[in-house]
Amino acid sequence: MGAGKTTVGRSLANLLRWSFFDLDCEIEVRQKLLVREIFQLRGESGFRELETDTLRSVLQQASGPTVIALGGGTFVQSANLALVRSRGARVVFLETEIEELLWRCRAADQHLPQSSRPLAATPEAFRLLYAQRLPFYRSADLTVDATGKTVEDLAQEIVLSLHLSHR
Repeated sequence: MGAGKTTVGRSLANLLRWSFFDLDCEIEVRQKLLVREIFQLRGESGFRELETDTLRSVLQQASGPTVIALGGGTFVQSANLALVRSRGARVVFLETEIEELLWRCRAADQHLPQSSRPLAATPEAFRLLYAQRLPFYRSADLTVDATGKTVEDLAQEIVLSLHLSHR
């Protein structure tokens, strides 16, 4: 949460001229509800089912090279990891200092009546969730230190590190 997955993913897709999907946005469009509303109505397990179904659908409809911004908990779920790996996808972890992530999330949530992050509504819950997820994130194919880098620099670093070609 707050690492810049969507922003960097979109920039990477533009740089490569690939398709782009943001998984959380796809879920919201398909369900006609915000992620936080889905959590309220269906709980985490209900959301995770929708997430896996949507990921499967997005992977099937991707007709060419595609960048997918996964939600913060997507890669932690074994079914989702299997789906991603079965397609030969390469996963990138945008490593960012936790205090920076907290600051970004607080800034993004300022205009909302309640936190848009149901599993990390407080700094303590955020830190705990991050610590639980970090070992999964570290199993990504590429870890990029995002500290102090622009979105464009991060996209370019990913292209170079994964030996991806521009069209």
